[in-house]
Amino acid sequence: EPNGLLTPGEYVMVRLVDGECMLKELLYANDTEISLASINEAYDRRTIPVEQIEHIHAVGSIVPPSKIRG
Repeated sequence: EPNGLLTPGEYVMVRLVDGECMLKELLYANDTEISLASINEAYDRRTIPVEQIEHIHAVGSIVPPSKIRG
């Protein structure tokens, strides 16, 4: 949902200026940084300065591969 509102507690897709992409839970966003929680418990919480973010947008839904019919 590229035009969706960023809401704490919802999933977001983030692309950094260095090309790294990630799907995370948004904890908060302000004028200087965003804080993200990982969906994968192997990764820690991450706070990223806004100048390192190329794109961020809300994720409307995630469809598992087993639900996609070709």
